[in-house]
Amino acid sequence: MSVSNYGQVYLVGAGPGNPNFLTKKAQRLIENADIILYDRLVNPLILQYAKPEIEIVDVGKKPYTKHIQQDNINQLMVKAASEHNHVVRLKGGDPAIFGRLHEEVETLSDLDINFEIVPGVTSASAAAQSMNIGLTMRSLAKNVTFSTGHFKDNQENQLDITPLLNKGTLAIYMGVKRLPKIINQIQQFSDINFPIAIIFRASLFDEKVIIGTLSDIQQKIKSHQLEGMPGVCIIGDIVNYVESKIDSKPDQPFYIVQGEKGRAMEKCEILSDEGYGCIIEVKNNDKYHISQQQLYEKIKNQYHHQFIKV
Repeated sequence: MSVSNYGQVYLVGAGPGNPNFLTKKAQRLIENADIILYDRLVNPLILQYAKPEIEIVDVGKKPYTKHIQQDNINQLMVKAASEHNHVVRLKGGDPAIFGRLHEEVETLSDLDINFEIVPGVTSASAAAQSMNIGLTMRSLAKNVTFSTGHFKDNQENQLDITPLLNKGTLAIYMGVKRLPKIINQIQQFSDINFPIAIIFRASLFDEKVIIGTLSDIQQKIKSHQLEGMPGVCIIGDIVNYVESKIDSKPDQPFYIVQGEKGRAMEKCEILSDEGYGCIIEVKNNDKYHISQQQLYEKIKNQYHHQFIKV
């Protein structure tokens, strides 16, 4: 423990979901953690890098619903630091981009708790990778602006669409629910029918990419069962360079990988890059913490699955 009787807290970006997008440092910290406090969008497979005996705590906030509030998360983080040497606060994407990072840093700083911020791949970058495009292009898309469609206390704040109107790319996080209002705002200032792509669960096996224009994207979304799925909206001329064939990605099987943990995780990394969902088997014995057993059973029951042995 430190002189202040608190352990070290790591505010770690888990990336968009694909375990191969984890940084080496993020993986190493997860593997050595004494406890993990994770957001709901963190891929459960990534949590399986952790030691089987440690507790993993779901502190995820679900947009537009009442769930664990930020003050409660801060208190849980402090409590964990008072009881453990190595605390990982695992956040989806990059914690510095719409990750409520400042509130958690402020809490730790006020108590002189040592902390470190570990960046992660943000979902807009993963979305661009899924579409085989960049977010910028010389002479076509001179800049990219990250914005959020979800504001504090569900306030109806307007987006800054000036960069989009000046040949930029607009990446909107958590904007699917407010999409009609976002489109209406853009149309108030421009008569251009901008191309738009919405990428749901970027980099994961059940990723969906919907491509259209401001005038038809809402109708296209209705034809897919995507209620409640997180998505990032990419708006701008760069979307015209997306190949239409990625508009429909076939459903892929979900695998439970059996075998020695190291080999099982390596197999899952390969399967993830091939577009399959997977998780390693957790047996009901004293080796695994009950929180890890419960998460495994939840995922296992959520998907129709097949077993693979390694």
